[in-house]
Amino acid sequence: MKLAIIGYGKMGQAVAKVALDSGWSIVAKVKKGDDWNPNDWGADIVFESTSPESAIENALRCIKAGLPVVIGTTGWHSRLSELEHSGGLVFYATNFSLGIHLMNNISKYMTRVMTQFSEYNAFIKEEHHTQKLDSPSGTALTLSEVVKAEGVKREIKISVSRKDNVVGIHELCWVSEVDELILRHKAISRQGFALGAFQALNWLLEKDSGVFTMNDMITENFLKKIHTDFL
Repeated sequence: MKLAIIGYGKMGQAVAKVALDSGWSIVAKVKKGDDWNPNDWGADIVFESTSPESAIENALRCIKAGLPVVIGTTGWHSRLSELEHSGGLVFYATNFSLGIHLMNNISKYMTRVMTQFSEYNAFIKEEHHTQKLDSPSGTALTLSEVVKAEGVKREIKISVSRKDNVVGIHELCWVSEVDELILRHKAISRQGFALGAFQALNWLLEKDSGVFTMNDMITENFLKKIHTDFL
């Protein structure tokens, strides 16, 4: 397969390495300030990883050229309706880690249990490297939405920290006056994100049209069996 990458930073480079190791070719590496035309690439699919300000315009240009797009940028989701009405084939995620999305699903069941005990309140902690652009992280906001969807009425506070050399840490904490229960995910390297993004690229190529998320892919590939067999 032929992959074009818009935004050849750390994430773009990590995805490129996984793709090349899997026998794909990289037909375009678009960096900030480059002039580009998706019609010139001969690509099968595009991975977009730039900034909240440019992600939607980049994706729409590719969609207009008939290319499916996987978006790895966060912080643009107030403009989601533009993608939904574009008629394109799009996949987006606030986080490409399989572990994070398993955490989100476990959080649903944890919340259903914890809301039976009024003495516990939920809050979220997130910690990232100092180059992280959005704050709180899109992953933390998604986790907050997951918990609220299970009936939590109180505000869920999100604690944000930025430190050097931290890939990403997220915690869902349930706190009472006497103890805490914590569900924690720690990303050890960017490799997990890159592998998840590459899975998304492969998965999207099997679809005809629509806007999809990691939850769609994981539910289709993994969680249906887990829910049936164990839940």
